[in-house]
Amino acid sequence: MSDDNMWATVFIAPGELSFRQMPMPEIGPRDLLVKVNTALTCGTDVKTYKRGHPKYNPPTLFGHEFAGDVVAAGKDVKDFEVGMRVVAGNTAPCNECYFCKRGQPNLCDDLLVNLGAFAEYIRIPDRLVRQNTFTLPDHLSYREAAIIEPLACVVHGQDLLRIQPGESVAIVGAGGPIGLMHLQLALRQGSSPIIAIDVNDMRLTIAATLGATQVVNSIHEDPVEAVRDLTDGHGADVVIECAGVSDTWLTALDVARKGARVEWFGGLPGGTQVKIDSTRVHYDELTIFGVYHLTPLSLERAFRLVCNGMVDAKALITHEVPLKNLEDGLKMMMEGRSVKVAVLP
Repeated sequence: MSDDNMWATVFIAPGELSFRQMPMPEIGPRDLLVKVNTALTCGTDVKTYKRGHPKYNPPTLFGHEFAGDVVAAGKDVKDFEVGMRVVAGNTAPCNECYFCKRGQPNLCDDLLVNLGAFAEYIRIPDRLVRQNTFTLPDHLSYREAAIIEPLACVVHGQDLLRIQPGESVAIVGAGGPIGLMHLQLALRQGSSPIIAIDVNDMRLTIAATLGATQVVNSIHEDPVEAVRDLTDGHGADVVIECAGVSDTWLTALDVARKGARVEWFGGLPGGTQVKIDSTRVHYDELTIFGVYHLTPLSLERAFRLVCNGMVDAKALITHEVPLKNLEDGLKMMMEGRSVKVAVLP
């Protein structure tokens, strides 16, 4: 698709993808240039395609989950060299601002964001090279490695919840990639039962295969009754919302027991207002968590989980498309015909 001096990449504006030939990027003395082997689609990509992204002015580079091969390394790079198989996160904190110094680097005021994984090549800037880039072991495929960024967000979210062995967990929107990763991590922590709630039977089948105790299609079955039936009438100890819809935010509260911990993981469009029953939150002593992004520590832990086979990444990647058919991959996700799509430059 490209000659020696040009490379293909994708730019995104709401509802529109544009494919462009770009000059090969120059790298700094501490940067890497990586030839993308596999990039993955995600829910954020779908939202960006449908309505844009509140932090980026269109058109902008697109894609952020990838793994590939180092084809050039800056003269001052010490830990990586040409030919290495690598995976990198898409952000890196400054480690100097108010939030970084208080142990919340995901909220960094100067968070470096690196987009452009839907391309033949991507530049990895210095700060990312130093903090959030990893060499792949021989047994790990590019596809499996590329999933560490969203998995790190899930790791961070579950760190906040502190799930204990034997606690019941309900996952609302469990059939998407985030929900299926939450399911796997909750299972590893000894949760029981784990109740997967979704509207897509194909995805619920995957949830059952990955270990869900019970799957509930909320189109055909009342999720509140289903969860109470499985929890002695109380509701779930922990509820994780992954769909990013106002109604499912409220469903997450409805299926929670008194004293439960509820995490609103799925983001809503900017400015969305959600009416909640304040009596329920106050007198039933619900703890509600908002959660955003990842930390370098959660990214490292996600990498280890994938390397050690503790998370089944292969089960989440249901289709593949060439880069030129990226739009088809996004539409498959939007229509619920896929979980994640591997994009091959």
